[in-house]
Amino acid sequence: MPAPEPTDVISMVLLADPVSLSVVRERFRRWLDALCWPRAEVDDVVMAVNEAVTMAVEQTHPSMLSAEVRVAARLFTEPDGGRRVMVAVAADHPWCPSPEEPGFGGHGLLMIHACMDAVELTREAEETTMLMTSVRVTAT
Repeated sequence: MPAPEPTDVISMVLLADPVSLSVVRERFRRWLDALCWPRAEVDDVVMAVNEAVTMAVEQTHPSMLSAEVRVAARLFTEPDGGRRVMVAVAADHPWCPSPEEPGFGGHGLLMIHACMDAVELTREAEETTMLMTSVRVTAT
């Protein structure tokens, strides 16, 4: 039986639990490997996604036993053959403080910005979504 073709999309819904982090890392690494993504950029994307999901999990209130984190990504190919992945991480609760807010103690946002080409954060009363775009890589 031939190996399945890589898909341009990956999507998952996970419990807001620290155990979910290893699942996200492993699935993203496999997906990017199937897309023949350059090794250094695989590590950057996996680290950024892991950090975003970590923030969503850590900011989940203990009373939210069934809280979920949604993660989805898509491959985009530019007209000249360059490629990028766009990743969204979302949860139905506020989970990402800005660096200006009191209590900001980590460097997660700085790391995500260092690993990705663009980062957009949307905070609403009951939901936070982070949209991340990878650096451009050349086609293989």
